[in-house]
Amino acid sequence: MQGSITLLSTLGPEADDERQRIREKFEAGAGARETLAALCELADRNIQRIFGEVLRVRGDDTQGLCLVALGGFGRRWLFPYSDLDILFLFDSEKTEAEFRPLISEFSRVLWDIGFRVSSAGRTIDECKRIEEDNAEFHLALLDRRFLAGDKTLFEKLDTKVLPGSEKQARPFLLAQLQKLTKDRLTRYGNTIFHLEPNVKESPGGLRDYQATLWMQQISGEKKDVRPTMTAEDDLVRKAVDFMSEIRCFLHYSNGRNDNTLTYELQAAAAARSLGLPSGISRRISGAPTRNKDVEVAGRGSAEHEAAEWMRMYFRQARTLNRRLLRHMEQKTQLTTLSLRERIFNAARVPKLETSTVRPFIERDGLLEIVAPGALSDRAITFSLFLAAASTGVPLSREAERTIAYIQTHPEVPAQNTEVSWATLREILSADYPGVALRPMQRLGLLTEVLPEFAYIDSLVVRDYYHRYTVDEHSLRTIEHLQELGDSSDALGKNFTPLWKTLERRDLLILAMLLHDVGKGMVVENHVTGSLEALESAATRLGLTAEEKAEVHFLIEHHLDMSETMQRRDIFDAGTVTMFARTVGTQERLQRLTLLTYADIHAVNPEALTPWKAEMLWQLFAATSNHFSRTLDRDRLHASTEVSLLAQVRSQTRGAKEGEIERFLEGFPRRYLAVHSAAEVAEHFALYQKLKGEPMQTEVKRTRHGFSLSVITADRPALFAKIAGVLAGWGMNIVKADAFANAAGVVLDTFQFVDLHRTLELNPGEIERFRRNLADVVNGKAALEPLLHSRDSAMRAKAPKIAVDTRITFDDLSSLHSTLLEIVTQDRPGLLYEMGSAMAKQECNIEVALVDTEGQKAIDVFYLTSRGKKLTEQMKDALRRDLQRSLG
Repeated sequence: MQGSITLLSTLGPEADDERQRIREKFEAGAGARETLAALCELADRNIQRIFGEVLRVRGDDTQGLCLVALGGFGRRWLFPYSDLDILFLFDSEKTEAEFRPLISEFSRVLWDIGFRVSSAGRTIDECKRIEEDNAEFHLALLDRRFLAGDKTLFEKLDTKVLPGSEKQARPFLLAQLQKLTKDRLTRYGNTIFHLEPNVKESPGGLRDYQATLWMQQISGEKKDVRPTMTAEDDLVRKAVDFMSEIRCFLHYSNGRNDNTLTYELQAAAAARSLGLPSGISRRISGAPTRNKDVEVAGRGSAEHEAAEWMRMYFRQARTLNRRLLRHMEQKTQLTTLSLRERIFNAARVPKLETSTVRPFIERDGLLEIVAPGALSDRAITFSLFLAAASTGVPLSREAERTIAYIQTHPEVPAQNTEVSWATLREILSADYPGVALRPMQRLGLLTEVLPEFAYIDSLVVRDYYHRYTVDEHSLRTIEHLQELGDSSDALGKNFTPLWKTLERRDLLILAMLLHDVGKGMVVENHVTGSLEALESAATRLGLTAEEKAEVHFLIEHHLDMSETMQRRDIFDAGTVTMFARTVGTQERLQRLTLLTYADIHAVNPEALTPWKAEMLWQLFAATSNHFSRTLDRDRLHASTEVSLLAQVRSQTRGAKEGEIERFLEGFPRRYLAVHSAAEVAEHFALYQKLKGEPMQTEVKRTRHGFSLSVITADRPALFAKIAGVLAGWGMNIVKADAFANAAGVVLDTFQFVDLHRTLELNPGEIERFRRNLADVVNGKAALEPLLHSRDSAMRAKAPKIAVDTRITFDDLSSLHSTLLEIVTQDRPGLLYEMGSAMAKQECNIEVALVDTEGQKAIDVFYLTSRGKKLTEQMKDALRRDLQRSLG
């Protein structure tokens, strides 16, 4: 037998050659459908040849055994490195036992010639029983296809056994499919907008399409109910082709079944215009243009091409995800009437008196349309959106589909298409504007009313900080605000009264819709573009001069509050004074605070940390106090902090109040804003131990890494040395603060990520790290050998995002310090390099604000030299040193 099987070794080279030919054709421009069909035919042919040869050698016939393709293989969707899902179907357990050696030999040969086999064996009676703990198998069985063997056995399974059991198990299968789908969508945050999406599993991926097909199959929908393809069907077909082509490309690029569309592969896909028809325009589809045929900024650059190509990706993903969500929402089996028939049947009924009867109702927590014909009148359509914005009850997906059909059907002419500012203002002023704006955007009605919004449709910001496309980000800002109306979220508790008492919400919401549209325009600064968009929108909508001025202010200054709270010491009176001059009034402060809260919150799920929320509130409070002429003090005077002293004392087992006062005296007020009373008590406990050891440290695990607290007497280059030891140990600092009290005691805190998991996997190393840090700071050990051992590893990997270095000095924002702001490429060891340059120029760090946004480091230092601001000569020297160090 082995000698005959050896003859099959010729199949291996033949299969490899055919795979290479298929790949070359794909890379030369063959579509995904052609590629998948060729791969499936190759697999079918080899399975049948090997199965036949194994049977011949063993002298067996096929009675009682057949091979069945399942899942993607059953659908003839075989991607380059996908598994072959094969069911070995037996007529009895006896047959299964007899054929077991044959199946083992068959599977081994398939693996040997390069096919990955994922197999299961069942008797026909076992297939009849629905396994409640294995719904995935029964779903895969829906796509069954005969491969080889006893065809009569397959036909029995296909036409007699499974139809009855599947019909009986329909409620179970639908429930399990809904659960599996919801769990999958939840794992990916229920959004299609991922920086590196998985084209198979992410929302909007191919799994969404397959789940929709399974729902239709289980529900008993026939594939040929409609003789012609609808517009939605055509969009879905194109989206599937696009995603399939990407998945083929990913498999070939990675050499394995890896479906993640990484940052690098996005650029490669864009470079070859993957999935796009030849000759397609690179200009943003549907975006307004200025002058002639203007394209977005950065035309011709690889970065721009990748961003534009990802816009296409998200549009296709949106198509597949919408259809899936609509099917998941439906609670009853679809009728056999087409959508067109239902709408025109409804249009024939007597007209509703719209003054007394609405063409929509609320049913099961959704707004449903009961008189589709009335929606040809845009005024009635927008009354539906106003109802959603006022009540918070969303439109059903079927209602959206009906509106889309009415909008585009040539036999239903639109009426009252001009939407006034008064109508839009009502929607934007309501308690739940996002509930209306979401479907308006999906249906194209938002860009019909506000064409400027089309500039950012599916626009990607490729900076590893922004999680969502620009349009998604803008809508999320509005949703985060409306959540303040009934939110118990600790992050939003301070801001809830601001939202509830805000006058003219419509102006804030309009500003949020427009604040980032400049990112899709040909301008140097996106704020400039957004203000241009406001000009056209204000003219078209008919805003008054006062309304336009308010929206203009919010757009022009939408980044100011965020930058101030993150890059300035907000407890410095000079900072508050300058910011208050910019804002001007309490009303504008209220709007700008809400905009900033929502803008940060919508960047990514982790962007609005409790610290940032608290800093934003502190800046609001300080500026509000400024308007009331009650400025906060710059430095702490501990004796006046009665409540804090009591809290700290209660957590330090009755420490003497005078000793606590000496510790706190002279710390910047910022210290209390970024540390809780419990943390202050922990720092005080370290302070008390300084009598025994001149330096105290504490390392703790945090949610995203580790924190290090160091307390010691101030000395030259202290901050740089601590940062250097962290770099030498392979730690990447993502946040840091530096404080000093009146007695010259320094408290430095660092948040860092353990890149090589040294401390995570070896907790005992924490103590060695602390000893090493103490030795370096106290001069008992040199730092250079530690850094040298890590230098090559730190610089080996090129960054995914290139960030230009920017160094600026500011003598106006603080009354006592020179501010140094550095924006540069984040990398391990960066903070050490900056700290060393400052130490070389004998600068004292009064306050350090160290933060990262993706791969961008944004660090601000309040510097003095001998108690004064830096001279121009010192600033020039420090700038030169930093430029040499940072590159």
